Amino acid sequence: MNIVKVRSPFFIEVNEIGQIGSKIELSIWNKGTAEPTSGQTGFYSLSKPIASATQINTSYNVSNFVKDFIDNIRPQLVTFPSVEDNNEWCLFKVKRYKLVGETYTLLDTIEYVGVNGFTNYVDGVNDIVVVSQPEPAYALINPSIVHYRHGQAYNYVNIICEPEPVEFDLIALYYNSDTNAYIHEETILNNWANEEIYNYKVPLTYGTTKNQVLYIAYEQTIITIYSKTIEECKYTPVVCSFINRYGGWQFLTFFKAQTNSVNVSGSSFKLAPANIDYNTFKGQSKAFNINGTQTIKLNTGFVDENYSELITDLMLSEKILLDDIYPVKIKTQSSELKNSLKDKLINYEIDFEYNYDLINNVQ
Repeated sequence: MNIVKVRSPFFIEVNEIGQIGSKIELSIWNKGTAEPTSGQTGFYSLSKPIASATQINTSYNVSNFVKDFIDNIRPQLVTFPSVEDNNEWCLFKVKRYKLVGETYTLLDTIEYVGVNGFTNYVDGVNDIVVVSQPEPAYALINPSIVHYRHGQAYNYVNIICEPEPVEFDLIALYYNSDTNAYIHEETILNNWANEEIYNYKVPLTYGTTKNQVLYIAYEQTIITIYSKTIEECKYTPVVCSFINRYGGWQFLTFFKAQTNSVNVSGSSFKLAPANIDYNTFKGQSKAFNINGTQTIKLNTGFVDENYSELITDLMLSEKILLDDIYPVKIKTQSSELKNSLKDKLINYEIDFEYNYDLINNVQ
């Protein structure tokens, strides 16, 4: 299983001795639909000649083609492992050909999984994440970050996985992280399931235990995720859902003070009175095209130092919702990434703007 984060360029290269050109055939589809063939939506044939006899390498960036087939809209919270919406990710296949004379020769065919994530510049060229047997599961989240939540909000983690073909199911094990007491077990994917790729959403917690650890395992644990419940008695917590750098849904709770504002704009024109004996109740000007937007300023409350990664992902995200309902844009254009040595107690304050006008003007 080859996972590609398609917000960063992903290049397919053809560099074969003797070639005078190359071609790739790119097929992209969402699970639940058929793989496209020539002439259908989602099928692309790209070709190019070599630059010169000494520069024969040809490359194709396929990320933008793949990204068009991913549509992150809204997370649907769950209380047990469930299949993620198929539009949240996609499948694609690449066939590489070399051109010698007038004949294209097939070199190989490779299948990939596309997710709406990105890689950092310092990591170098966008490389695939190879997930293979005997532990073919990959979490679209950073498991080293402790996830804080409020009450019984069932936040989840996306798991890209395949069935283990011999004897082991993919399971979710929930434990009390304070006492290490067993809480519950859920099967994510049976070993006898169809040999295909799945995207599951697995709740981070089960039941009412405040502090939990989630183990994702076949025979042995391969992913460990900690979560803690904070009881906020003074403010109303706001859950922020966004697509992170791994291409999965991430949930960040803002526990502390919030400030709401309304911004209004429009045009004003001076009016000419209908007659000399004018109506004093009409005024001398009239406003046109008035509309407004709403902004909200939120505070995380005190969090761990490694929350700097979540804040970075949030500010770079293309899809953000508040309370799983309201689409928003980030107004904060910069934020200091804090550390406990200098800042002691770490709180992040982020400004959002609701991504719609207050007066419905959709046409």
